[in-house]
Amino acid sequence: MVLCALLAAAANAHAASACGHFGRPAVASDPRPHALRVFAIQFRQDPAAMTSTNSFKRAIDCAMRTEVAPHLARGRPNLVVFDEDIGLETLAAGSRGAKARALLRHGVASCSGQASPCATLATLSAIDQGYGRALTYLGRTFPGLQDQLGRAFVAATDQFVRTFMTTMAAEALRYRVYVVASNTQAPFALTRDPAAVAALRDPAEKHVHAVYAPTRGLAYDQTFIWGPRVIHRHAAPPLANLMRINRKVPLTGFELALGFAQGPATGPAAAANLKPVAVPGTGARLGFATSLPAFEYGSPAPGHECSDVSVTYMRCLDKLGANVMIQADANDGAWSGADGMELWQPLSWMGSAYRAVSDPSVHFAYAVNPFMVGNLADTPFDGQSAILERGRHGAGCHYVGNRAVVSGDDLGRFAPYAGPKPQFLALAPWVVADGPRPALRSVGAALAAGSGSRHYVQTAVIADLPFPVDRNRPGCLMAGR
Repeated sequence: MVLCALLAAAANAHAASACGHFGRPAVASDPRPHALRVFAIQFRQDPAAMTSTNSFKRAIDCAMRTEVAPHLARGRPNLVVFDEDIGLETLAAGSRGAKARALLRHGVASCSGQASPCATLATLSAIDQGYGRALTYLGRTFPGLQDQLGRAFVAATDQFVRTFMTTMAAEALRYRVYVVASNTQAPFALTRDPAAVAALRDPAEKHVHAVYAPTRGLAYDQTFIWGPRVIHRHAAPPLANLMRINRKVPLTGFELALGFAQGPATGPAAAANLKPVAVPGTGARLGFATSLPAFEYGSPAPGHECSDVSVTYMRCLDKLGANVMIQADANDGAWSGADGMELWQPLSWMGSAYRAVSDPSVHFAYAVNPFMVGNLADTPFDGQSAILERGRHGAGCHYVGNRAVVSGDDLGRFAPYAGPKPQFLALAPWVVADGPRPALRSVGAALAAGSGSRHYVQTAVIADLPFPVDRNRPGCLMAGR
């Protein structure tokens, strides 16, 4: 047995050595019986490297081998949380994404000197061309599809299910963990119709006889959770261990501009969409609030917390009994920039995961907030992944640039969010150490432009989540770059 374990460890180490750079994870250990161990993966997107569907599978397995496998808890459940829209880069995979990958590698000449999102729109157009056959076929059933800027997210349904969903489902089974991952895609069904197969399959896959076809001409930002065991014995692989789907509501302006659909906002369907997922044997009840919903509290009358979740999402999630808030994020903007509310985004961002565990009017015990990082054409994605706990005592830490309120930058309503906060259990670093905001903004501008010597940080933050919370545990552990 010892020899087998050593051989397995050596094999994992060899495979991990072929992966890209990952920083050292931060591990906020509190290994009590039944404590859920959570991994928040800060994943760097690289669509230009998606030469095939196997490229995505390798990238995800690298994250699992490097950041997860060496730190798995034994004898109790593990939960791995990836960022929002982690399946996005599979749009660029294979021959259908070849033109888009070329633009991502070499730039868009016609966008020289033009502001974002010029190159992003050009890349989307190249993806539309790659999925032209699928769009022509789907346009007969969904005529409104041609008016959607993000129509490729519907055309790529088979790609998303076959690559993104199947990969995540397989990793959950392989490592015997729960996996949460998000992607924007359409509802689907498996079909063997020859016309659908010919139009929707990957051209490189000549022997495919069935495809996953969209059943609606709309894409939803969806968070999926897969379990460590098969629960639907006769289902297709991406669905065999799928436990729940949550559809994002409300949506950002960028998502609305792309033509995405939001999840249900009212009635029984809204409450069902937000219903927490219990992790057996842990006391954890997971509530999903994908990015923008995590900021939406509103002021509902008692008993009406779920009447319109587009404005009271977090109140409803609390009312339904969630005690671990999962906030997967793809923050489309420079972390060191403005976000429409505040000139320094890391300060206003405290109104999401941090507020969830500090606001006395809600009762979340923990918040888990992994970020996507990297540039997709001229749209930057950035942030600092974190896991937070309610009521922890001791030393505090903060997001970059949040050491103190900065006059002229910060609105008064965000002032309580500045300074060290003990609620942070584990935190990913930004690309440089903390410092004056002008210097940080300069670094962020270079990152967003894809220039300079700095690179987005790819790492993980890990924490045990016992119930009840341990208020005196060590915290503010910083991951490595």
